Amino acid sequence: MTEFRLADELFLIGHDEYTGKTRVNEELLATGLAGAVLGELLINRRISCLGGKVSVVDQRPWGETVSDAALGELQRRMGSYVVRAWVEHLRDNAREAVGRRLVNAGVVRREESRGMLGRRNGVRFPGVEPMVCAQPQVKLAYQLERPGVIHPQMATLAALLLAVGLEHLLVVTMSRQECKEQLSQITASLPEELHTLVTGVQAATAALALTVRR
Repeated sequence: MTEFRLADELFLIGHDEYTGKTRVNEELLATGLAGAVLGELLINRRISCLGGKVSVVDQRPWGETVSDAALGELQRRMGSYVVRAWVEHLRDNAREAVGRRLVNAGVVRREESRGMLGRRNGVRFPGVEPMVCAQPQVKLAYQLERPGVIHPQMATLAALLLAVGLEHLLVVTMSRQECKEQLSQITASLPEELHTLVTGVQAATAALALTVRR
């Protein structure tokens, strides 16, 4: 199986591997992707979420465009801000940035459709090899069917999936409610800083949902 970064996994689950369309509200998915990018930095100890605020603990770039851009933005802004604030700040470009990373890796294609008068109508990211794109979804479903020790990246993916409302896509033998409960248990058992990160994403998605309803 191909090894993907956290935001890549969420991106692939959040898009139909054939049409390239998002499977959930685009801004909602972007919120989750922004959290996933921060999660990559947190898992690799570039940032900290202690006390509910994001701060840089290791300024060294690692030569990867998405993570390095986010780390650079954190450094430029200086000071510490709550997770929700950073998620909302980074989400505007999150889908495009992660999508281009996967395009450069040869995993998806970027297709931009045009509406009337040449106006941009939308961007899709269909898979180059749909079976490869489905791997994160299959791998997480397999893990849920066989409870046990779960890697921090996969546990964070499970929690983010629940936060943005994509848990129904997992093909498992348990009921949808049982699946949701298991994902909630995984979220609750995350290490403190990862749990803080996911809580910040949940706050951002809740605020977004309130805005949409208005």
